[in-house]
Amino acid sequence: MHHDTTAASDLSFAPRFRPFYPGDVQGYSNALDSLVYPGQLSVRDSNPRMSLEACRLVGGGLAISFSSTPLAVRHDTALPCAAGAGDVLAMIAVEGEGAIEQGGRRMPFRKGDITFRTTRLPSACTLTAPGKLVVLRVPSERFFGIYADLHERFVPSIAQADSRLAEAARSHMGHVFPGAAHVAPALAYFSEQSFVALLAAAYCESLDESADQDTADGKRRERDRWQRLVAFIEAHLGDPELSVDAVSRELGISRRLTHRLFETHRTQYGAYLRMRRLERAKDELQNRRLDHLSVAQIAYRNGFGDASHFSRCFRDRFGVPPGGFRRSPD
Repeated sequence: MHHDTTAASDLSFAPRFRPFYPGDVQGYSNALDSLVYPGQLSVRDSNPRMSLEACRLVGGGLAISFSSTPLAVRHDTALPCAAGAGDVLAMIAVEGEGAIEQGGRRMPFRKGDITFRTTRLPSACTLTAPGKLVVLRVPSERFFGIYADLHERFVPSIAQADSRLAEAARSHMGHVFPGAAHVAPALAYFSEQSFVALLAAAYCESLDESADQDTADGKRRERDRWQRLVAFIEAHLGDPELSVDAVSRELGISRRLTHRLFETHRTQYGAYLRMRRLERAKDELQNRRLDHLSVAQIAYRNGFGDASHFSRCFRDRFGVPPGGFRRSPD
């Protein structure tokens, strides 16, 4: 199977799916190479029946709807990606049953289950009965948001069909992809954001349920502390006085523990805070609705007390000054 990148670039944005009519198994194989990641497709029926459609997600990523008679797809190599981050593959079994294999784990799935894997590791997907699978391929930074550490420690997982969050995600899927109904762009974007967030929540819930009970409590406490910490920082990025002492007092933990949490995630408080401020400033410079704000105003909105210092930090991180970045084509 070769990796054809043209299919993905020609897609419409959600919620409008583009149908694919390759005509034979090899054609479907090539399309799946482009849309999911390269693998080897084999069918288990002398007269296979397949249906494939896909769209680009408004906020980044792809959605693929694939119906088929029994088959197997084996991805023997990881998908090359920047900095090894990879994408998250969240697969909803609308109909049918089968199994996902990745990282030495085999996850049998049935109708309603949601499986999670990553493109940065080899994997296999087997459909043992005729079925329909909806796959979201989402950049890890979008899927996990400010909780990037979850992808650094990513493990394949499955949300069972009767999980409340899995049920909510399946129900909300109809609002994200409402068929032929016309959807306003803003509604499409926010519905999609909610869907991705529900899938991420279902993934987190599935980790808690599958963790070894002897170690789950300690890991959960550490993860909860870290998540509370970064969530507080995220909500106060615009505060130029956001110090380690202020964060520690607000969360009721010691300054030493605050520093240790950052060390555990291979960073330091100051470096993390500067990185998040610069990332949000970068997003705001790309937002055409904020074109009325000057570069200095963007800097102040994100906790920088000096516009010149902001410009130097921005250039050091992204290789271009903020004004040049804002004027560059998308």
